[in-house]
Amino acid sequence: TAQLCRVSVGRASPSGRRSAGMSGVGAKVQADADKALRLYKDVSRITVDDECLFFCVEDLEFTAVLPEVYGQQCDVYGPGDFEISCSGTIVDIVSTVLRRFDFDAMDAPATPASKAARHSSAASDDVLSECDMSEVVEGSTKCFEELRKEVEELDRRGIGCSIGAVLKNEARVTLSIPVPGEITRYTAEAWGLDREKPLRVSLSVNQAHYARGTSERLDVVFFQEKTTSGFEKLDAAVQLSNIAAGFWRHICGIASADPPPDGACGEAGCGALRLREKKAEFCRCAMQSHGVLLPFAKYMQARLPCLHEYCVICDEPLVFPPLLRPTVCTRTLCSYSARTFGEAVTGEFSGQNANLEVWDLLVSMAICAGQMPADRMEALFDVANFPLLFPPGSTQPAFVRDAAGFKRLRALLAALARHRARRVASSGVYWFNEVFSRSEDLEDSLLPAAVGWIWDSNRSYMVALAEETRISALSTPYQYLLLSAPPEMEERFQALKTQHGSDFCFHGSAPANWHSILRLGLRNASGTSLMTAGQAHGPGIYLGRQSHVSAAYSGRALVDGFGPIGGRRSDRHHDAPKAPSLDREVTGQRVHDPDSMAMLAICEVAKVPTLKQPTSHIWVCPDEAAVVTRFFLVYSRQAVPSIDMGCKDLRAQLVSLTERWTST
Repeated sequence: TAQLCRVSVGRASPSGRRSAGMSGVGAKVQADADKALRLYKDVSRITVDDECLFFCVEDLEFTAVLPEVYGQQCDVYGPGDFEISCSGTIVDIVSTVLRRFDFDAMDAPATPASKAARHSSAASDDVLSECDMSEVVEGSTKCFEELRKEVEELDRRGIGCSIGAVLKNEARVTLSIPVPGEITRYTAEAWGLDREKPLRVSLSVNQAHYARGTSERLDVVFFQEKTTSGFEKLDAAVQLSNIAAGFWRHICGIASADPPPDGACGEAGCGALRLREKKAEFCRCAMQSHGVLLPFAKYMQARLPCLHEYCVICDEPLVFPPLLRPTVCTRTLCSYSARTFGEAVTGEFSGQNANLEVWDLLVSMAICAGQMPADRMEALFDVANFPLLFPPGSTQPAFVRDAAGFKRLRALLAALARHRARRVASSGVYWFNEVFSRSEDLEDSLLPAAVGWIWDSNRSYMVALAEETRISALSTPYQYLLLSAPPEMEERFQALKTQHGSDFCFHGSAPANWHSILRLGLRNASGTSLMTAGQAHGPGIYLGRQSHVSAAYSGRALVDGFGPIGGRRSDRHHDAPKAPSLDREVTGQRVHDPDSMAMLAICEVAKVPTLKQPTSHIWVCPDEAAVVTRFFLVYSRQAVPSIDMGCKDLRAQLVSLTERWTST
């Protein structure tokens, strides 16, 4: 760090201000360096090479170590022990450093711009007073008259707007957009949002934006928290930035024609067309307002509740029914980008930020699915749930969904099972590390891509319950919150619950089936290729009021020569090393024994008129909207105990725990 802080960068005279050392750096990086030099008069010199950014602010020297993917998070070092992390373009990096020093009350000329900047740092949620705004406008171009009008209108609509700095004809603005009320607590948690705080958007606007200049980008930074180290990461920041970029292109009249949805036929195609029209309607409503900030804020506020319905990368409608967790679509380019660039294009929803215990559980489910007979495997890995993986250095998929592709997928998942079995005995849940850090030593070069896909493709929200939150009557330490209903489905369920009341039931299925359920939702599979246990009491989702009823469907019993987790008995690796004892492991770092585990979900069921109760311990619900998952239980190396949902104390605990996440 000391060496990085002593880069030889001399202070240039005003006439000699320049950006140098651009060889080997892309045009975008060079353009941003030049723009930063023009925007910030206190910056005397900027030098960029393939790895570092060097710049001087007055007599202070700073060095930023540029990431491999431009725009990702990087570290910035300065005088003394100055060190921060930030992300974005070179303009954003320089701006963050300047704001940090302003926050620390460094000496600065008392200009109208610096007054506004200090006002923003002290009270970023407040709208500038009329007096302050007049000062800003007086020293700026006439375009800020339009900005003044927008600030006043935003204030009337309950959207905060503060002016952070004004340089020549450009203003740095921070919007504070309230999180819409229809985003429930559990949706906000799954998306990494704090409902109690507004969504803040930092952006620069100038006359070219108000003139809808097609060559002018709208660079934005989304956040909810800001510290002296910069903006805190927001899970949905990358997706929101993609939404903002698409909206700006649209209002400038340069949006490309909508591509047809992949597989646009039947129910999936109709759903994609409906979602595309929904997005277009949001855009039309927003564009009825004049200016830049007001239509932008209206559009982002309308889009916030439906992040789960559109691809994180391309912002096109998902071609499969959406669940709770935002994800990447199955289009080839998006799949390639997600597998190749990870967090840079998917944000915090990437596997790079996964909970390892849950990730290991998902891997176990996928391994089980890969051990099923050919026809069953085809049903579990349907069109919406088939991995599109790319060999290292290639832009072509390694295999497609045909007979040869399923054979290759089966071999890949078998290799994953062997790798996990070898490493988990010594490394526990950290067996993942070698998949990504020593890829050249792997049995199959596609293992990193497969493991990443298993996390990214999961569209349900699952998190391990802390010890103090668990319900002792369920007799397992492996209790998880499991929420998969998207906001609109949860809203329908709550309406049914209010009208008819609700109760809790178990739902058991083999681990192989849970691989599909977590991606497609708990569905009425009667009469479809996904059905495994018949429909003796008619079509519907089968539920048990007692645990032993659902445990019979969890895969623990041998059926048709297949083992307890769904694989052929001849495929079992009984000689594989067992996982270390779980007694000494903490929540979030545990692994399971795939050879001896049963999985049950606890569902909340609305007592709709169509609900059938053929026996006292079996319920059948044909209406998918009347059943939602709440919790997930894993019984590892133990028999499933007898638990009765008729127990009043158990029901009271489940109600209390459920309301923590579903209360509005």
